[in-house]
Amino acid sequence: MTLTQTASALDADAIGRISDRLDEPDWLRALRGRWWERASVTPPPTGQEEEWRRTSLDALPRDVELLLDAPRLETYLPPGAAEAGVILTDLRTAVAEHPDLIERLLGQADGPGSHAHFWALAQAAWTGGLFCHVPRGVAVDGTLVARQSIPRADVAYHPVSLVVAEEGASVTLLEEVVSLDGAAGWYGGIAELRAGQGARVRHASLQQLGDGAWRVGAGRVVVGQDAVVTTLNAEVGSKVTKLGLQVLMSGKGGTSKVLGLLAAGDDQQIDINTIQDLAADHTTSDLLYLSALYDRAHASFYGITNVRHGTKQTSSYQECRNLLLSPQAGAEPIPVLEIEANDILRCGHGATAGAIDPTMLFYAQTRGLDPDAAERMIVRGFFEQVVAKIEDETIRERVLAALAHRIGSTEEQERAA
Repeated sequence: MTLTQTASALDADAIGRISDRLDEPDWLRALRGRWWERASVTPPPTGQEEEWRRTSLDALPRDVELLLDAPRLETYLPPGAAEAGVILTDLRTAVAEHPDLIERLLGQADGPGSHAHFWALAQAAWTGGLFCHVPRGVAVDGTLVARQSIPRADVAYHPVSLVVAEEGASVTLLEEVVSLDGAAGWYGGIAELRAGQGARVRHASLQQLGDGAWRVGAGRVVVGQDAVVTTLNAEVGSKVTKLGLQVLMSGKGGTSKVLGLLAAGDDQQIDINTIQDLAADHTTSDLLYLSALYDRAHASFYGITNVRHGTKQTSSYQECRNLLLSPQAGAEPIPVLEIEANDILRCGHGATAGAIDPTMLFYAQTRGLDPDAAERMIVRGFFEQVVAKIEDETIRERVLAALAHRIGSTEEQERAA
């Protein structure tokens, strides 16, 4: 399979025209070229791979126009953050204003192997994205927010998000992406997060793409020595979401919490692959994904926990729970453990898929709730397993607001109670 079968609007000349249009420095032109070569020689998925056999790319909108003029990134920095050296800006601005930093950090690592082709494609063809950098020892008090609204539905857009917290830094960041309903489009965004030694990072991604959007992207998280990283992926929009996530526990004593909330209806399809890669001693990596599926929606989860050979005293768990709210909804949670070491503290998994317990629904209605309100209350309580772990109030409010059309608002729940 050739690259043109995956992204027919792109070729080597098109990649060069991106650099010309953005008047990019030579080092970035060369970097794009190297990643384009990688994309060209890395075959896209055939559908036979274990990670890809549940999602077909046959209807991926390959021929849509590449969005060259990236939409404006709306950002918010808490008071004092900029003065402390914190950077939060779109990637194109970062290239112009912080070239030495970007040259050192951008495009230096591979993403998840299952999404290698799409990772390389985004590194070559990005026209927008985000750059967040927190200097060594800086603790940001408050929540950084970056929101991007894509102005057209019928385009391909492959942004790159790069978030770096240096040694001893502390930061909370919310990324939001929104697009229009209607036409088919391709959102191929990728994200890389690096937490240095002793860093504390809380990162949330809230996806509210339009009902014709295909989200085919990937994320990579690197957790350094004694660092603590909590990530949240809240998937609300899109027609099809196919996301690969890799968490690399590279430093001794690092801790990661991987959280996910999926709320899907109509004919939405959401397919998540995760890799928790425990590559250092005394590391902890826990994952909790919850999905509520309405109408004919379908969710797939294929998660691998890899405890590397020779590591000691690691602890890991992955849990995927699916609530089926329609007879036509479906879920396939598939957890996998690859344990190559003997000295482990814990390594396990849990996975379920099922409808609401009728007894629970009946009990809620005996308290005066109508069937719809009772269902929303139960789903909200189900999601509370993750929501309760979101310590930041801004992130919690934004996520609950995005889910309100499915599970009701806080005010509705209070009135019903």
